[in-house]
Amino acid sequence: MQGFAQPVVRRFVKTMKSKPIPVVSGKHTADELYVDILQKGCKMVFIASGKTIRTKGMLDRLVENLDSNGIKAVFFSDISPDPTIDTVESGLEVFRKSKCDCVIAAGGGSVLDCAKVIALRAANPQISVRMMSLYVVPCRRSVPIFAVPTTSGTGSEITFFSLITDQKRHKKLALLSDRYLPDKIVFDSALLKNVPKKPTIYAGLDALTHSIEAYISTNRKAFAEDIVSAPEVCRNIFAYLPVVAKDPKNEEGRLVMAGSAYKAGINFRRTGVGFIHAIAHRLGETYHIPHGLACAVVMPHVLKISLPQAGHRLKKLAVKSGIADSAEDFIDRICELERALGIPEKLDEINEKDIPAMIRRVMSEAATQGCPKRLSRKEVEEILRSLR
Repeated sequence: MQGFAQPVVRRFVKTMKSKPIPVVSGKHTADELYVDILQKGCKMVFIASGKTIRTKGMLDRLVENLDSNGIKAVFFSDISPDPTIDTVESGLEVFRKSKCDCVIAAGGGSVLDCAKVIALRAANPQISVRMMSLYVVPCRRSVPIFAVPTTSGTGSEITFFSLITDQKRHKKLALLSDRYLPDKIVFDSALLKNVPKKPTIYAGLDALTHSIEAYISTNRKAFAEDIVSAPEVCRNIFAYLPVVAKDPKNEEGRLVMAGSAYKAGINFRRTGVGFIHAIAHRLGETYHIPHGLACAVVMPHVLKISLPQAGHRLKKLAVKSGIADSAEDFIDRICELERALGIPEKLDEINEKDIPAMIRRVMSEAATQGCPKRLSRKEVEEILRSLR
């Protein structure tokens, strides 16, 4: 399976087309989205957002600007940290009943993932989420969608990926499409600075994992242009994540972190990730552990066991980013950063009885990725047990 699946996925990803996407960054930039929506000729906007954004009125000025230009808006905020197929279908029902014609996605990675799929389903009502997860099903371009990320981690605003949980099968579905990329990306420091400390930290470490796994991926040569910014991403996250964790209102740091997560999304959107994410996804779907936290706890273990195969690439990344002079020191610096940010070394949630099923799903996901070292089932088991 491993020898077959990974080249097939790589060939499929090569077909992904990335249109140029305008990106704006600054304070209150989201308030100006009404201009783009007017240009699209849209009349009814579906706003997918986190509950805090809605209840605290963080988009009130945008809604007022829309209204004053004859454009109505409806909010959909019932999006959990791990959006399910049912969540997508509920959002789609609101979209249809309200006769919406475009989408604004304002929130973290879960909101963006969910909104992208709703926008794609709205344009392809005959194709279910499960069918979309098979990759090979052709889809029409989604309805217009505008991304306003409020966390700086997933890079969902620029990636071809969306993760949706199949609640009936207790499994995360990875959708892969170039048909739901946004028409515009907006980084608004007025929204970014409201993210609490822990989600800020988890998101930043998720972005760090994206760049590291992309840089050491066996797919890197096929998509060399995508990983050029990885050293810059690592350098900026090491420098600015502690800053925004200590001072959430630091708008300069927030915008740097947002740009870093965006670039990290470009780093991995075609190269893919690896065993860090494959294990972290299982921890998320089994115990609802925040994704960035799971990545952070798993990362040192996978990097250490992969040193014989990935050490030279890790050293190159360490040196180019100015973080360390060797792969081993780079891993030590990652551990130091995580300790300083309060990341635990163990996870109390892991239950012995769940490990066999998690291993099966880890191996299945990793088979499609460009992992520099193909961990054995035994090695994955040892990592999971070491985290207990």
